[in-house]
Amino acid sequence: MKSWKVILSILCVLLIISCGNKKRKIASNGLLTEEEMVAVLYDIHILDATVSTYNSLQKTDAKLLQECYDSIVFIQHECNDSIFKKSLEYYTLEGKIKNIYDEVVDSLNTRKALLENENR
Repeated sequence: MKSWKVILSILCVLLIISCGNKKRKIASNGLLTEEEMVAVLYDIHILDATVSTYNSLQKTDAKLLQECYDSIVFIQHECNDSIFKKSLEYYTLEGKIKNIYDEVVDSLNTRKALLENENR
């Protein structure tokens, strides 16, 4: 139960942070820009890792939590799941998804290195 409260607290903080006056950059075709795709995917992967560290949650609780934080990420980036899916499909078909994921992985590796340095 304590881990559930920790995760819920993290999600609440993310929701509060997301309420800033951040304007989303919209591509001319109404999709997320490549830069925004990197940011959304980065946040989704960070939250996925957070939930997976609390693997003691029941599968139904974990699924419910995943739906909740996916919604928070979309709110934070001022989009919805249909815009995200449409953008993901577009960048995949255009062959640009590898470059986007290369940037996501670089950002995740940078964060990991920073956290490792803080823990030393």
